[in-house]
Amino acid sequence: MASIERRSEKSFRLIVENGYDANGKRDRKKKSIRIEDPKILKSKRKLQEYLEDQLHRFRIEVEAGEYIAPEKATFESFAEKWVEKKLFNKSGKPYSYKASEKHSGHLHNHILPAFGHKQIDKIKTLHVVDFIDDLSKDGARKDGKPGGLGDRTILDVFQTLQAMFKTATEEWKLIKDNPMEGLSQPHVEPKEMQYFQTDEAEECIRVLYEIDIKWRLYFLGAMIGGLRRGEGLAFQWHLDVDWDRGGFYVNRSISKTVNGQPLVKAPKSRSSKRFVKMPDFYMEDLAKYYRMWKKEKLMLGDAWEGGDNQYIFHSGTGKPYYYTTPTAKWAKIKKKYGLKNIRLHDLRHTMVALLIEAGENMSAIQKRAGHASRRITSDIYGHVTEKLENETAQYFDQFNPNLKVKSN
Repeated sequence: MASIERRSEKSFRLIVENGYDANGKRDRKKKSIRIEDPKILKSKRKLQEYLEDQLHRFRIEVEAGEYIAPEKATFESFAEKWVEKKLFNKSGKPYSYKASEKHSGHLHNHILPAFGHKQIDKIKTLHVVDFIDDLSKDGARKDGKPGGLGDRTILDVFQTLQAMFKTATEEWKLIKDNPMEGLSQPHVEPKEMQYFQTDEAEECIRVLYEIDIKWRLYFLGAMIGGLRRGEGLAFQWHLDVDWDRGGFYVNRSISKTVNGQPLVKAPKSRSSKRFVKMPDFYMEDLAKYYRMWKKEKLMLGDAWEGGDNQYIFHSGTGKPYYYTTPTAKWAKIKKKYGLKNIRLHDLRHTMVALLIEAGENMSAIQKRAGHASRRITSDIYGHVTEKLENETAQYFDQFNPNLKVKSN
């Protein structure tokens, strides 16, 4: 049951009956609205249509559990609803599980301690500006280490807060003004790309031929095929290997392991879905490993836990590795063999950087890396392309007429 009460010439109260509360009393939700538009106020028809529309919207909010009474609208109470409706709500949630975890972490570690106790409509732009500034100061870290948060983390916190206030203003109409409207995103200082030079890449491949064939193929897939961590983990023999074409189809990724189960989803972007052709020596090793893989599966018998899945890189009984296992394994290999200290993801950078320095076609590199355009490839590896441009320009120094004059 719903109704409208007129409080004054411009003020109205919307009322929605929402059953009974825990004490057996009627649960009546009320919301006051004020109309300033004279065109609506002067027309009975327009006024009635507008009020009925607002009442309909209010009823939907109440029934969906999204309405927060003004007197209870602290930022924390809003945040609880936001997490419930936007992050870990399985039906139509706008964020992936990984993104939801990231937003939830920033919310509880940084945002709620600063804003949780405040009424949401009392949070102003200056409060947000001061909060973001404080994140870079000593004491902002939650791990006890000195110093503030890094540029990238500060930007992530800003974007979480930005998403929350957008919901509060544009979707739920909880507050009228967005305190983050017009604020520029925090600057992130670009970091120089790390990767293996040609001789370092050769040394790495030599080392990989001293370790277990399974991990050799996984890390070579990253360094030669440009595969992201989760893309390699998601590979299955019957779905992704094309023996005739000599390579992999990248169609899935494992970005998280939740309650012991892999969270399998589409790759990072639409352009990330691609075919990656591998060199002959890699495919020969892959065929050798496949024969070993089939024998191991047969020997496991009832101990096989993979079901119908045929994960290429599994932990021993058919289940794919925990999503961070390759990172930990790579760290051990670097330390044991004294390799250059680059991240696992930098093996992917190595592939792109070496192909650019070798003068390979940028469109072909872009497609192999799974970038949406050549421009993205050029922007990400700008320092590599700049080096190549400088070397190309230096080639023409041999035609300098002044050098020929001096030699005579």
